[in-house]
Amino acid sequence: MRRILLMNLVFAVLFLSGVGEAMVSTFSSISRVEMVGAFTAVTDTRLATAMAAQSQPQPVPDATYAVKGDVRYVQIPITDCVNVTATPIVVGDWMIYPMHTHQRQCQTRGPYDRTLLGFNARDGQLYEIYGGAAGEAPLTYVSEANTLYWDVGFGGSVLRLDAETLAFKDKIGVRATSDSSGVFLDGLYYYGTVNSPFSNCQQPVNPDCGGVFALDAEGNVSYSLNLDKGFRAWIGTGLTTDGEFLYIGTAAQTVGEKSGDETEYLYGCSVVKADKQLNIVASFDPGDLGCYMLPFQGANMDSVAGEIPIGPNELWVQYVRPNDSGMRTALYILEKEDLSERCHLEFDFEPRTQAVGFYAAPTLDAEGNAYVPVTVPDATAVRKAQLFKVTPRCQSTLLMEVPESWAHASPTLADDQYVLFATDGRLHILTLDGQLVRQYELGSDARVLTSPVLHNGAIYVLQEDGTLNIIENSGLEGYGKAIWPRYRHDNLGSGSLLNQRATEPPPGDEDEGEKSTQLAGAFVAVHLEVSTRQHIAQLWPQLERLIALADEYGEKLTLMFTAHWARYVLENDLLNEVHAWERAGHEIALHHHGPSHAFFDGYTNRPDLIQDPSAYRFRTTYQGTMDDLLKMMAPLSERGIVSAGMTDQEYDWHPQLRYQATKSDPEAGPSPDDLLSVPHRVKYNDMPAIEVFNTGYAIGRLEGSGAVTLEDVERALETATAEQVMGLVLNDDTLQNRRFEDVQELFEVLESYGVRVQTMRELLMEFSESGLARASCMDSVLPASWEEGDEASSDLDTSRKTRAGRAFHG
Repeated sequence: MRRILLMNLVFAVLFLSGVGEAMVSTFSSISRVEMVGAFTAVTDTRLATAMAAQSQPQPVPDATYAVKGDVRYVQIPITDCVNVTATPIVVGDWMIYPMHTHQRQCQTRGPYDRTLLGFNARDGQLYEIYGGAAGEAPLTYVSEANTLYWDVGFGGSVLRLDAETLAFKDKIGVRATSDSSGVFLDGLYYYGTVNSPFSNCQQPVNPDCGGVFALDAEGNVSYSLNLDKGFRAWIGTGLTTDGEFLYIGTAAQTVGEKSGDETEYLYGCSVVKADKQLNIVASFDPGDLGCYMLPFQGANMDSVAGEIPIGPNELWVQYVRPNDSGMRTALYILEKEDLSERCHLEFDFEPRTQAVGFYAAPTLDAEGNAYVPVTVPDATAVRKAQLFKVTPRCQSTLLMEVPESWAHASPTLADDQYVLFATDGRLHILTLDGQLVRQYELGSDARVLTSPVLHNGAIYVLQEDGTLNIIENSGLEGYGKAIWPRYRHDNLGSGSLLNQRATEPPPGDEDEGEKSTQLAGAFVAVHLEVSTRQHIAQLWPQLERLIALADEYGEKLTLMFTAHWARYVLENDLLNEVHAWERAGHEIALHHHGPSHAFFDGYTNRPDLIQDPSAYRFRTTYQGTMDDLLKMMAPLSERGIVSAGMTDQEYDWHPQLRYQATKSDPEAGPSPDDLLSVPHRVKYNDMPAIEVFNTGYAIGRLEGSGAVTLEDVERALETATAEQVMGLVLNDDTLQNRRFEDVQELFEVLESYGVRVQTMRELLMEFSESGLARASCMDSVLPASWEEGDEASSDLDTSRKTRAGRAFHG
């Protein structure tokens, strides 16, 4: 009841101020009324006073949970004044998205019309994160700043939330609202504002409407692109960047009373390329000058749709409606350098059908081909959804057609093999050449305006009526090496290519001086060290954040659990989350400290070697044998634990284990010399194994001694031989000090050399007895000769049988 009274108070404030009445009277004649937002600062202050942010996420009390076939779904009460248009982003366990308030011939607002929602994958519940703002576009998760940026159309301009606690931090920005997503580049947040025809933008002319602004960490405007630079256009599409330039799609260029007057070109309904100081470098405007006003009821102009995906050398641009009287919509492929048109494709159009969703755009596979959704009329003038595959030279193939449906969501690419295509009430999974693999009936028959999201092996599909669908055990792992696999590029909602080329250039198109390496492969082991329950509880969210970062780059981590972390998982009902990590391609491995280690974990095959408890950091006592340890940890992995980073392997090695990552000199500390090594055969405890070396990275207490720097990594990449692999270690110190920016830089350097981080299991299972010769055998068994205790190898390091191999402890 309190919430309802509070909402009524907010609405009363709006209508008494004249804002609400003006909005409703105007909305009936505007097709994209959901873009209308630019409220005055006074109205925003009143609203902020009336609707405060939640101090912490609260469960949605009237959410309903149900199952339809293989689909779980969540629904909330919703009215005809509210819909969902923003593709979710992922923050740890959270799938986060805003509700959107519109005024299309609707009657009543619901309880969640101005709410930021979050679905928690760990407990399967829906939460209210923030109340008092509404938005159309995905949020942007800036991991290095631990901040969520939310551009809102009601309740502010840009809101910032703490990414760890999801608590509201502040409101920043200019005196105009926003209905598109921004990008974070070189410490600045770039975003665009609306340019509505209402008095708060036009009477008098509000210079903050229809512009692009760069905000610093304090919320101050560092650079702007507005009327002062001859620019005024509704920024209805999400900004995108390649790390050097920004790409902006625009809509209406209204200035005061000159609505619809296109005699002066202000970059409306165009594509604009700008530098980091927001100077215009190039532009593209097809058809009629500026915006083309469609001559029929219920339509507006030829706005750019969704966002502008960035390929290796080209941009992909869809327009919502025709650019001129030809009454056909078009997809344009532009040269990235100067925005000149390379080629275009046209599609049929009829007035009652919006050909392309305002929140949709093409997605790009690893080869640079685009997957393009479009809605066209059929023979009886009833709409049908189509999905095309288009090459960078405009050769097109129709992959799928769905009668009497809309195609208003970006398709999503998975595992370099599949495309996920959402239409009204359905999700279709196709191969990249259009073969239907699987089809799911969603929780409702509503349209889908958001791109399907992949996270930890599950598919999430959010429908316009707020129905969130969860498809678990899909068999899909992630986005693969696709250049632009989903709307906003990635689960962070970054809209950024991060200066990375996700695929090799076409033959003969290589850049002079292209980076290359002979390295056979790389792995990153994450040592989850012996610790207290309280400390592990504090670090768990940071581990989730690290894994989310790895997922965004498509890198696979080797997660080495000690007994203490394993018990924490078992005691806190976290198995589903750990299994999801494994299904997403990460490896669950063992990290063990035997009785020779100051951080002894309590397990050993030689209890006679255990010292007095006072000799150990946590006064550890005997807990059991290695059999006991592996049995306790067994539930963590659905594949079985085969890799380890451990000490005292000469007597604690277990027959279940196959691969060991350690130091070259067991008696010395971590060494940069161990960054590169050749995998080799050894015997521990009279059992065969493959051993490889590794050393620390982004571990504060080792810097200046054992830990390597990014420069060390790059030097190693340049000098590595084809027999060598690279081994890096992160640990609790990395998590506690939130060294995510360092990890991100590591991933970027590796990717710039074409190196993908693999798990130890994936990397080392490919080595045969001869070292680097790749084997085709599965990793379910070791070579038969090893099982028989073959002693023929003359290069076996027998000295390792008798000395303690103390593994790296980061």
